[in-house]
Amino acid sequence: MIINIPLILIFQMNGEDSFEGICYYLLVLIIILVILYIGLYLYQRFVGSKKTPQHICNYCGRMVDAVSDCCYAPVEEFFLYRKCRLCGKRCAVVCKNCKRKIF
Repeated sequence: MIINIPLILIFQMNGEDSFEGICYYLLVLIIILVILYIGLYLYQRFVGSKKTPQHICNYCGRMVDAVSDCCYAPVEEFFLYRKCRLCGKRCAVVCKNCKRKIF
């Protein structure tokens, strides 16, 4: 047998109509969500950005690591351009396997 108890009755204290329990519950929930968001942001900022970006090669037809056309080193991708991690210059992205440009 399932007993349906309204959520408000659980948080009432001493028979009063106070909603302090619900406020504390929501405050703890919001704090947990903010901590989770900050954790995911920091992970992406420091760990996720160090991974080599992958793209689909038009010639190979599979996911390959993107490397620069100048040094064949991994690239850092920004919004409108890519930069070689080895020499620091702007570069085009090529396939690691067949050395052809990835558009």
